[in-house]
Amino acid sequence: MNTSKQTKEQDYMLDTVDIKIIHPEFEVINPTLFTPAFVIQNINSNYQYGYHRFRKYKQNPTAQDKRNGIYSPRLTAYQRFKDDIPAYDLHIEFSIPKLLFGNSVQELEDNDLKTIISLLKTRLYRMGIGISEKALNEAVVVKAHFGKNIPLSYPLTAQDAISGLYKADLGKRKDINIRYYGNDGQALYFYASSANIIFYDKLRDIATPKNKAMDKIKLKQEKLLLQGMNPDKQPEILRFEVRFTRQQSLNAFLSKALDSKIKKITFEKIFNKELCQKALITSWEDIIDRPANQLALKIEKSPEEVFDVIIKKINTEQKKKAHSLNKTLASFGLYMMINHCGARKTRNKIEKNWTNKSWTRLGEKVKESAVILEDIPVLPIMSDIQSALEKFEKYNWRVE
Repeated sequence: MNTSKQTKEQDYMLDTVDIKIIHPEFEVINPTLFTPAFVIQNINSNYQYGYHRFRKYKQNPTAQDKRNGIYSPRLTAYQRFKDDIPAYDLHIEFSIPKLLFGNSVQELEDNDLKTIISLLKTRLYRMGIGISEKALNEAVVVKAHFGKNIPLSYPLTAQDAISGLYKADLGKRKDINIRYYGNDGQALYFYASSANIIFYDKLRDIATPKNKAMDKIKLKQEKLLLQGMNPDKQPEILRFEVRFTRQQSLNAFLSKALDSKIKKITFEKIFNKELCQKALITSWEDIIDRPANQLALKIEKSPEEVFDVIIKKINTEQKKKAHSLNKTLASFGLYMMINHCGARKTRNKIEKNWTNKSWTRLGEKVKESAVILEDIPVLPIMSDIQSALEKFEKYNWRVE
């Protein structure tokens, strides 16, 4: 019988990156592999610029490579002009674990960098691009996806986790959306234009058809990995990802997370366990440090149990002082509404029926309620995520 064996090491997950390299740090060996043909113009030529002042060249992995299980990056090059002198940028977008392992379930080690650079250089040569390992190491990262596989404690499922986290709110700057797809899988987005926080069922996503999956690039090795697992022993893995789709937002986030001004970061610098861990923990804390979310993400208790907890806490601290009844009822009402309906739904109802500032004015009362009810346990999934981020253990599923 095939089973999956779990090995644990102190490691992390850096998933998809987009790195930028400026000519002449790369050489175009075979221009015709790009659409249109990627021809580097001689600055001394009599080239007629016209509409060609800006051009875009693309090369995606071939169908043949996909059939053969060969993973290759997506390439996009840009031609721009500065003072009538052409300048060329090459963007290389790829999933690091897919390049290294042929799947996006297995996680990375710091000492994988050298192998990844060597593999990337070889794949780029096949795609008509010559480049040095030094240039790849020093390439500037313009997009990055940080991620972690969170194995869940029995009997929790990824769907349980997503349903619980759906009650959280990150304010008006991030929309929230829960997406359903085939095989009963789900994905929860905290969505903004340049930075997204996503939770989804990783193993079910592999089995989901490409047009409905979170990960659109399906590899043969991933499906073989899934097929080799004993269905009765298949783990429940919640994938937690933080995706930055613009260089400016990535640099701003890293500057805040590392408490140091980051103007640009290279591939070799971002390939670092502590940095990846910090990025994920900072995003996670943005969720759990909000008082409304602290109420939303607690286990459900009966109204009577909640009321008794509040009475005991307030009477112990305030000894039936004036307004203690008002405070008890306010805390009870806020908790029941937020915990049952979710922080965002509660905020929306209040802002719709009163004013847009009403929720903000309730901020101190929500915070006070969260403190009063701090002894009510959080959802079990919260502990699993917190523990996984603090330990940062590598879960490498091997079929035997």
